[in-house]
Amino acid sequence: MKFLSKLFIVFFLASIILVSCEVNDDGFFQSTQVSRILDAEVPDTMVVGETYTFDITYEKDSDCHTFSNFEAVNQGDSLYFVRAITLFTQSSNCNQQAIGEPREIDFTNEFESDFTFKFLQDRDSVGESIYLEKDVVVIEE
Repeated sequence: MKFLSKLFIVFFLASIILVSCEVNDDGFFQSTQVSRILDAEVPDTMVVGETYTFDITYEKDSDCHTFSNFEAVNQGDSLYFVRAITLFTQSSNCNQQAIGEPREIDFTNEFESDFTFKFLQDRDSVGESIYLEKDVVVIEE
């Protein structure tokens, strides 16, 4: 009888472990990543307080990537850093061909003096960021 109760406890614990380790994985995985900016059409001159529409082309790494947003950071009074953020959703049939995809973004100029946009393009062999730089002259109207 003692042997049967020990055997029952072992089977009971084993069944709990096996059931709790069951993974119902439907293959869904999603993450964000920074994508390369291939081109940016930015006016050479801007007026303070005016809104402009930019055409920015980012690299879509596969058809499992979707555009999320542009992250922009104003650094000081003369630099504006921009990077493209995409969502990657795992799928068994992703087409891995990278393509350039255009997007529009509205920008309201709050700079009162000349400044530079720095669009993140890539990283070099030592991990330093490479930027597409666009200088903007601010004029008074």
